[in-house]
Amino acid sequence: MLKWLFVLSISRRKIHRVTKTFRQERNDQSSYAPKIQNQASERKTHEFIKARVRQVIDGDTAIVTIGRSEIVVRLDSIDCPEDGQYWGDIAKYGLIKIVGGQNVRLEEHGKDSYGRTLATMYVWSEEKNEWLNVNERMVTLGHAWVMRRFYDHLTDDRKERLNRLERWAKSKKVGLWHQNEPTPPWKWRNRE
Repeated sequence: MLKWLFVLSISRRKIHRVTKTFRQERNDQSSYAPKIQNQASERKTHEFIKARVRQVIDGDTAIVTIGRSEIVVRLDSIDCPEDGQYWGDIAKYGLIKIVGGQNVRLEEHGKDSYGRTLATMYVWSEEKNEWLNVNERMVTLGHAWVMRRFYDHLTDDRKERLNRLERWAKSKKVGLWHQNEPTPPWKWRNRE
């Protein structure tokens, strides 16, 4: 029993050291405004809002904390299947897997008619050692449609990238595209 407690104590110290090192590295990475580039032509540094994902509501909506306040964020320019719709739960869990509990950066684009903050969300990828565009990732994984009616505020490069990612997902039958003609959420919401 005493030996087990000693091993557990050593393991906790190692875990604490590893966690502490990981946090320091993460803080070093997040201590500056990230230079997020979607295309080589976009070489701007934006002021991004630092936030932490507290809860994922569905595939394109999350609650984040900024300091002590919480806001509802709607991923800009994409639309995921709704709860109860084919692929809705899978899209939600896809977003949870990407950003659940993570520190993120938000590029705000205004508010929608429900008062939600429209934003492009970025999450740090340890594997790629860069900030990943979550909105684009959801399209690439076949969890979302591009909302062309609502993306005019984006640069032409970003619009083309979203369109190209959606075409790729369709051609490879990734995610919801493995179904022949999936129903877009805006049509599914208006069904009678």
